[in-house]
Amino acid sequence: MSVFFGDYRDFSDVDFRQLDPAHDDLAAAQDRLRQCRASDVSPTRQDLEAAIRGSWRRLRELSRPLKAGGDRLYVLAFEAPHPFVKVGRSKDLELRGRIVNHEHDAAIQFGFLFDAWVSDSCPDAYPWEQRVLDRLDTVVASSPHVTKMHKEYYYGLPFHAAVLAAEMEQDSEGTAVKD
Repeated sequence: MSVFFGDYRDFSDVDFRQLDPAHDDLAAAQDRLRQCRASDVSPTRQDLEAAIRGSWRRLRELSRPLKAGGDRLYVLAFEAPHPFVKVGRSKDLELRGRIVNHEHDAAIQFGFLFDAWVSDSCPDAYPWEQRVLDRLDTVVASSPHVTKMHKEYYYGLPFHAAVLAAEMEQDSEGTAVKD
């Protein structure tokens, strides 16, 4: 139902995600996979591959340029029988290998990379990562629906909540390395 403000429409019925050219692949595949999960239907191989490709494309776009000696914070969402979010950090030049290892570990549990976020490069992401994990631990303590498993893995935590925690805990001076 649309709400009108005088002569101006509020556009609450419009999906603005479709204005983003990258929406077509990743978000559409994610929507189809969510529908499969809600219907208790197995997703198609094409939808799985589209979500994984889209997540990797997002990671490549966000992680440019890679810098020797740089550090990155990342948040990964995995769709699995028990979906989970992984928060971690990696050296710039090791980022791809680290995420591939997490994909492999998730595949053992019939999981796959569903969504991803990576920070700008910074000199040392460890203190930032610890602040994010502390913030997420307060979510775990206050919610019966979120569980922390093995250090940096969270079940029941929405991906966007973990990304928001990362953005909120970024240093006030900014953690990104200036060019």
